[in-house]
Amino acid sequence: MSRNEPEIVEFGPYRVIGMRYAGKNEHGEIPALWHGEGGFVFRFSEIKTPPGADMSFGLCRCLPGATDGFFEYIAALPAACDAPIPDGMVEAKIGKATYAVFTSPTLADIFQAWQDAMKWCEEQSEWQCYCDVANTGICECAKYPSFELYPADFGETNRLYVYIPIRPKR
Repeated sequence: MSRNEPEIVEFGPYRVIGMRYAGKNEHGEIPALWHGEGGFVFRFSEIKTPPGADMSFGLCRCLPGATDGFFEYIAALPAACDAPIPDGMVEAKIGKATYAVFTSPTLADIFQAWQDAMKWCEEQSEWQCYCDVANTGICECAKYPSFELYPADFGETNRLYVYIPIRPKR
């Protein structure tokens, strides 16, 4: 599969609520977070979502001070501004920003889409990713996380998207 080129879009802001995992996903912890016993998909009804927000997210953020591939992943739904945070869940924000959007034709291709996104970020002369720890030591994942977007038709098409927050290089 050749690398896909992103679409550049404006997106956000969103308040999201979901279930959190921190680690390296070495044993399929992220799929289990979604679909395992007590997984997030079984708890969707606990989150008050805004009208028309028929999508879900898989937020990926750096953990301050973490090394060796540890990261945070939050399986989440858009949340109404007055939605309470259910027990065992967390709140996160997706800041309004410009995003490079990479298509993953199926869930089985998600790793390749993430690799395409990271390679694209490394090669950019025009854009800088908000998380650029490797090159600049700067990480703004808390406010501008990268994420997977599972659209309303994901169940029928199996297509999803990887969003990487970007800004023009200074």
